[in-house]
Amino acid sequence: MPLTDSLADVAATEPIRASTPQGTSNRSQFLLLQTIVVIVLSYELLFSLDTLLSSRVQALVVVGLLLSVPSLMLVPAHVWEASWFIGALVIADTAITSSIIYLSGDVGSDLYLTYFLILFLAGSTQTLKQHIALSVILSAVYGLILYWGSAETDDGLEGKLLRIPVLLIMATFYGAGAETVRKERKQKAGLIDSITALKQAEEERERLILQLQDALTNIKTLHGLLPICSLCKKIRDDTGYWNQIESYLRKYSNADFSHGICPDCLNKRFPT
Repeated sequence: MPLTDSLADVAATEPIRASTPQGTSNRSQFLLLQTIVVIVLSYELLFSLDTLLSSRVQALVVVGLLLSVPSLMLVPAHVWEASWFIGALVIADTAITSSIIYLSGDVGSDLYLTYFLILFLAGSTQTLKQHIALSVILSAVYGLILYWGSAETDDGLEGKLLRIPVLLIMATFYGAGAETVRKERKQKAGLIDSITALKQAEEERERLILQLQDALTNIKTLHGLLPICSLCKKIRDDTGYWNQIESYLRKYSNADFSHGICPDCLNKRFPT
């Protein structure tokens, strides 16, 4: 099978991979996370005491957030496999979350610092478990800072504690997004390695075929019964023609002759 056919077979498997359970798993995972993000952000916006929006605008924003989930359900499964789509979803959710935090009136340098530390962890950790564990620790430390700050200033702690689930949900979302991108890169690297190995195997196969062809061109064999005259030692070919043994062997093999006289014939022809 030529190399082009082999590569075509490999390429043909890519559309199939889009409809595999991996694509369905990614969609289900992110739809669940998106649903949780929408619920937490909606709760943050509706129950914040210092919101910058009117009640009507708040309701419209919440409806828009809720409609984002069924909209994502309409996206085909193979699109969820593309790393660009996951990246676009992460960027969009980052913008939405930042806007909701600002519009809810709950903005603060401490919250944004923690929020972007979580973003940094998503890009720097190697696995989803590591990211979640570090984000939980970071959120717990932030919760303690809020508690101590509220105890000193007598500010309402309940509203500020709403920041913790927002941070944890977004941490899970970003961690899952980074994990999906890492898997996609590994799959692409594995595909490139497979194609390279296939190409090398095909080149080796073609080299061996050329060597075999060269060997076959240099090989001629004689087989079967050869009719030979018992007196003159001529050999009869397939056409019925009698050939000298030298001519016959030159014709049907790669052998050649250098003439000489054996000792017996030398004694007969030239007796001493």
